[in-house]
Amino acid sequence: MAGVKSYELRTKSKEQLESQLIDLKKELAELKVAKLSKPSLPRINTVRKSIARVLTIINEQQRAAVRELYKGKKYQPKDLRAKKTRALRRALTKFEASRTTEKQKKKQIAFPQRKYAIKA
Repeated sequence: MAGVKSYELRTKSKEQLESQLIDLKKELAELKVAKLSKPSLPRINTVRKSIARVLTIINEQQRAAVRELYKGKKYQPKDLRAKKTRALRRALTKFEASRTTEKQKKKQIAFPQRKYAIKA
């Protein structure tokens, strides 16, 4: 039997995925015991990859649920925030960058940008 397919796993519920994970882990334990008598068992590799797929789908579903929970909230857990780079995360926001101080506002009113008409 071939390994499990990711698209099939995505249709299953959390309980079904957990039960399948338990079955796969039991099968892996049995294969490890059988490996003692027969040195080469290629089935072990497919079972290990299947376990990884099931765990990946469970993790994806959990993260999607947490993302949905925090949707529209002011703060998010750090692992759900955009990674970007350290410098970009610390950079001023567009709103902060566009703000001007009181002193700067007074200076702009007192000394506005001069407009010159060039005669051609």
